[in-house]
Amino acid sequence: MKFKQARQVMLGLLGAMAVSLLLGALLASSSAAASLFFAVIGVILFFAFMAYSFSHWRCPHCDEFLGWNLGKGIQLCPYCYGRLDAKKH
Repeated sequence: MKFKQARQVMLGLLGAMAVSLLLGALLASSSAAASLFFAVIGVILFFAFMAYSFSHWRCPHCDEFLGWNLGKGIQLCPYCYGRLDAKKH
């Protein structure tokens, strides 16, 4: 998977987790079952994000984990200094 696609998937998982947890918090006063449902979905999405990031958020050259910087500013691997948008040799 390309670096840009992995970043988009990770940001999508974070967004879905945030929406789920926000809905769970907003529904806490009206319906305990709905609140619990959205909280559980948020926790599941958190663990999916963690698993995905450790397996796909890696340098295409040296295969090292890139850390938690998901911003657009990251262009070089902090370990091998290879360009992240370039393909493996």
